Amino acid sequence: MEKYNAIIFAGRTERDNVLCEMENVSNKGFIKLGDKIFLERIVEEFVKCEEIGDIYISGIAEEDWETNLPVTFSDDQSSLFKEVQNVNKKYITKKENFSEIVVLHSCDGPLVTAEIISRLIKRCKEASGGELDGFFYYSFIKNEVMERKFPNSKRTYAKFKEFEVCGGDVIIINTRKMRDYQNIIDNLNEKRKSVLAQIIILNPFLIIQYLLKRLSIYKFMKSVNRRIFKVEKGVYAVLSDDAEIAMDVDKPHQLEEVRRYYNENKDIYD
Repeated sequence: MEKYNAIIFAGRTERDNVLCEMENVSNKGFIKLGDKIFLERIVEEFVKCEEIGDIYISGIAEEDWETNLPVTFSDDQSSLFKEVQNVNKKYITKKENFSEIVVLHSCDGPLVTAEIISRLIKRCKEASGGELDGFFYYSFIKNEVMERKFPNSKRTYAKFKEFEVCGGDVIIINTRKMRDYQNIIDNLNEKRKSVLAQIIILNPFLIIQYLLKRLSIYKFMKSVNRRIFKVEKGVYAVLSDDAEIAMDVDKPHQLEEVRRYYNENKDIYD
């Protein structure tokens, strides 16, 4: 079985200040959930996932977090795409055998499990015909799935023709195929909280259809592939039934919601 490298983003931004001050930590990844910090829980699950090989923590230095878990630190705090490429260049491609596929996650999403990661990888493979040979895989969760598990998350939903969805925090990319698309990936990441802003970047001609709720995900993804990547298929929007991958912690009420869910499901997490 091919094993894919994982990168966990742990850099601090100005948006994190309220939570970090509230929890008296220097980084959101150090917030406690039960008796473990976010980063510890996330890394432990990636270690248990049989599809994952090496794990890299980007955004903090080794002295920032003393751990015995098998991780490599990269203290780079540039854009998302540059962080991926820096880790890829400094570490991954230096190995004798390495995968071009990298699984990305953020340190503020502590509810992922090894099983959830495996299920998403399986769905991504199915979406592209059995192998991860696409450029980019982005996860989506339906409104009703998210609200059933996290009714107080107050997520913003993209309203497509078929359903309303929010984006997940686990992304899968091919580092070689994506290296020529740095600007667009960074722009999309900066606008990740606004679907309308992302559509303007990807294809402004679809805005009216989106606002009228006549734009299907199929048509949107077809447009992205043809307009941006000049291929029939390459970028995939993959629906997941695991709302946990979309429950990141940006605000105090989301931290409260994550802790509620954890306390109600300790048999899964401890």
